[in-house]
Amino acid sequence: MSRRNLLAPWALACAALLAGAACGRDSNAKGGPPGAATKKGHADGAITITVAPVQGRAVQRLVEMVGTLMPQDEVTLSVDQPSTIVKVLVDLGDRVRAGQIVVELDDREDRLRVEQAEAALEAARRALDRTRANIEASRANIARAQAQMADAQSNSRRFDDLFNDGAVSARERDSAQMQYDVGRASLEAAQAQVVSDQEAARNAAAQVEQARASVEFTKKRLGDNLIRSPVNGAVKRKLTSAGEAIKEKTPVMVLVVTDPLRFQGTVPERFSPRVAVGQPVGVRVEAYRDRTFAGKISRISPAVETESRSLLVEALVPNPRAELKPGFFARGDILTGTDRDVPFVPEAAVYTFVGITKAFVVKDGTVEERPVKVGVRQDGAVEMQEGVRPGETVATSGLARLSTGIKVRVAGRGDTKGEGKRPPGEEKGGGGPGKGVGKGS
Repeated sequence: MSRRNLLAPWALACAALLAGAACGRDSNAKGGPPGAATKKGHADGAITITVAPVQGRAVQRLVEMVGTLMPQDEVTLSVDQPSTIVKVLVDLGDRVRAGQIVVELDDREDRLRVEQAEAALEAARRALDRTRANIEASRANIARAQAQMADAQSNSRRFDDLFNDGAVSARERDSAQMQYDVGRASLEAAQAQVVSDQEAARNAAAQVEQARASVEFTKKRLGDNLIRSPVNGAVKRKLTSAGEAIKEKTPVMVLVVTDPLRFQGTVPERFSPRVAVGQPVGVRVEAYRDRTFAGKISRISPAVETESRSLLVEALVPNPRAELKPGFFARGDILTGTDRDVPFVPEAAVYTFVGITKAFVVKDGTVEERPVKVGVRQDGAVEMQEGVRPGETVATSGLARLSTGIKVRVAGRGDTKGEGKRPPGEEKGGGGPGKGVGKGS
């Protein structure tokens, strides 16, 4: 094939491209710039948008607490002396009442000890009665000796007078004096005997008290063979079985109190000024994802944990039906207060681009662009912590085309046909590149 024949198809293609370009220039000359027929707007340059009012709402301020549900109390029952298990009356998970017998031990030896102690007490009481009787007898001897000494003293004085008158001999006078001395010695002996008997009575009374204490001790040991629950709770663990021989201080059962439960958790230290005893807490657990259990702050640590920079907080959570279990991982929302008239806008009114979040306030047909700080979400609306106020109006569409000073026309207010529709390719909410709203803290 000749060189001329090879170039012919390329020449035809170039001619077609030049013809198409000429047609495009003719079209632009007649109809204006490309795309002018589809550009939305008005002759005055206003952009059609939708708007929404900034609403003032009440917001409950919450602080999240993360931790574990703990029993109100946990008790390990054990024995005070070596023994043998006779009966175990409850098992794992059983509910128990305070004072209920849960374990019975062999009590035969303790019953014999009680009988011995009671017999010793009776013997001590009899010995005390005898010493008291001796005291009464000694006191009677004192009275008798006092009477005899008084008579002997009177007789001795009379014989002294008779001797002085020469009526009696010296021997008779000395005999009367001797009788007086004997009477005085008898009185002193009787008095000493009373003192001795009183001391014996005190010793006997001490023996009675000792015997009584021994009886109480042996009865207490006898009662310890019936192990009772000290709390209203449930059996967490059974550690022994009937017939088992156990040593002193051996654990036999673990009981837990599950109503109420103690929710122990932490909050970041920056929230410590907002947390106080008595504040309500909504508690959530994985086992009941669709439920929130009500609790109340009961205790707050006086110090922040330096390792985690968090504050330890404890709340009481009623658990009358034992639905919650000790050991559950839980999250709680502490209600620290309620703010009134907090500004909220629809999610579509918030525009985020390259890390900057904005809202567009519409007033008298003109847009004012404002940076905002978002907070919590409520039913499709977003809290505005900064930037707008309740009662103002914000744009909810066309956000990517808006800026301060742009004239706008609200859809549905006397617009021409087609106004108010979202521009082609624009997503709901006027989002552009990077649009998004984060949950407020």
